[in-house]
Amino acid sequence: MKLTDQNLLDHKYTYSLSDIEKNVKYLNKKIMLATQYLDARFCIQYILDMDIDNGSEDSYIFDIDYIHSFQPQIKYEDLKNEFKKQNK
Repeated sequence: MKLTDQNLLDHKYTYSLSDIEKNVKYLNKKIMLATQYLDARFCIQYILDMDIDNGSEDSYIFDIDYIHSFQPQIKYEDLKNEFKKQNK
């Protein structure tokens, strides 16, 4: 099933992480954060953007604090630990 940003907006907190992950390259990061339940692994792997020099005007906002503000069900410590785990 191909998901669009509009699907996420129309069906908040509905889609599984596996469905979102299969479509991540087609989806807007802000919309994913604001409309779906995500986990620490997914957020660090697909949402976090620490490269402020990559040319994206939004890259600086996709940090751990920003992610946590939209995904409060994820413990802040879990986000930090997942970041360390994926950046060894």
